[in-house]
Amino acid sequence: MTTTVLIAPTTPTWLTTLEALERHLDVQAALIEEGRYGEVVAFVPPADLPILPRVLAARAAELLDEGAIFAFGLSEKAHGADIYSTDMVLTPQPDGESFVANGAKYYIG
Repeated sequence: MTTTVLIAPTTPTWLTTLEALERHLDVQAALIEEGRYGEVVAFVPPADLPILPRVLAARAAELLDEGAIFAFGLSEKAHGADIYSTDMVLTPQPDGESFVANGAKYYIG
């Protein structure tokens, strides 16, 4: 069995990343329809995406209101998901609406 992980382009923008995610979801939906559950894999977004533009944040909120599901997981190699031992720090941004997360994490899906 071969597993393919689709990774967004190396020069990330939100548009190219969302297009890559859409293609990825189409592939994953086809695998599920065919009963090939063991081949379903997570989408791996680029780690250096800029802050989500306001228009996309508004669209994400609309999708959530409509019942869409969004999720991602982060972990730390030294302590896993232990929230009290985290190395991540969230810093509020001047716009008053966003945060920058700093720390060593890895994406787990």
